[in-house]
Amino acid sequence: MLYYITIATKPHIVLDNIKQRVEKNEENIIILGQEENRYIGWNATGNFGVKLKKVYQYLQNNSLKDNDIILFTDAYDVVYYGTFDEILTKYQELNTPILFGCETECNPKPDLATHYKERNHEFSYLNSGLFIGRVKELRECMRGYEYNDKHDDQLFWTYQFLEKPDKIKLDYENKIFLNTHGINEDTLVYKNERIQYKNKVPAFVHVNGMDKRLVTKLINIKN
Repeated sequence: MLYYITIATKPHIVLDNIKQRVEKNEENIIILGQEENRYIGWNATGNFGVKLKKVYQYLQNNSLKDNDIILFTDAYDVVYYGTFDEILTKYQELNTPILFGCETECNPKPDLATHYKERNHEFSYLNSGLFIGRVKELRECMRGYEYNDKHDDQLFWTYQFLEKPDKIKLDYENKIFLNTHGINEDTLVYKNERIQYKNKVPAFVHVNGMDKRLVTKLINIKN
């Protein structure tokens, strides 16, 4: 069973767009964090720890089975183009318990770049805004997690990736996830109701980084 989760503490037009796609596909999305009623991330004080807390709490759900699949995306800067069936097929083909999207820069600690074994890809560094993984391994990664509002989810998952290469891999070929920071947006092509990047057709496009103007353009093209 696949469960699509996101974290949204406030309403947002980009989240509305994701919900419309989910409804069109006759799928479901679970929105966590609405009770927080505060801004998180770039629009707040960098309190990315809320994202870790909500994922951790969700994984404690006893109804989740070890082999269930969790799909996570950010809520405010992501455009969804795919389907669950497509995503599951590609995830299974990549043959890894946990798969993260990746980006062109190593953030938030650039000095960790030297710890990455593969740095010859266009997208070589973990981005925590898009991931999919099996419940068993996600629980193992988050076992014993103690919440702090100031924690950085991307830093947490970067350390997990570096320490557990047998459990976590990156979507170097953008088969499911594309993070756009650092690429020329003119190379994005809208064709057959999908965004294509160098002949790759990801299911999700994440406009990571502080400049979010591109996500508005993508939504307007899509609609």
